[in-house]
Amino acid sequence: MKKLLTFAVCAVIALSASACGSSNQAADKAAQSSKSKTVSDVLSQADTKSEETTDNGAPIATQADPSKLVYPELDYNAELDLTTMSGTMVYAEVSNMIKTPSDYLGKKVKINGTFDVYVNPKTESYYYACIVRDATACCSSGIEFSPSKKLKYPDDFPKVGTPIAVGGEFETYKEGETTYLRLKNAEMTVGSIKD
Repeated sequence: MKKLLTFAVCAVIALSASACGSSNQAADKAAQSSKSKTVSDVLSQADTKSEETTDNGAPIATQADPSKLVYPELDYNAELDLTTMSGTMVYAEVSNMIKTPSDYLGKKVKINGTFDVYVNPKTESYYYACIVRDATACCSSGIEFSPSKKLKYPDDFPKVGTPIAVGGEFETYKEGETTYLRLKNAEMTVGSIKD
């Protein structure tokens, strides 16, 4: 019985250590380092820097322990409310949205996460995202959002890494040959970080 229990514990540890890994991680990292940052990059990884600004010069909040993030309430009537799900379920649902966007087109979605922004240096366009992490905080994903109101960055936005709640209608759009996904006509509320 002890051998079986020991084996089971070891198997769980081994599986959880490799859960977020990918057999193509080395190739992905090499490809990523050889190209410029895109909206997809912002949505596929959360900012892990501890400096005061991002590569784009965007101000960031201090890197807080995830348990200290206080997510705000958002009064938004959503068909898919991700704010009530666990971190792992939200991460899985966002992954599904990325893999099969046609299943979500036109749905009103509400989500909690942390704010991120990407500024395209060529077009000077701003792309805003709500980044979510799984329960172990080893993996992150996110959804771009387009605010319903005319907002100016950085004046009308929180620092990168600040907890936010976003609600909007899921859509896809094209820039050049690439299809992106986002929440359009989005509403956003800002949370806080506990001391």
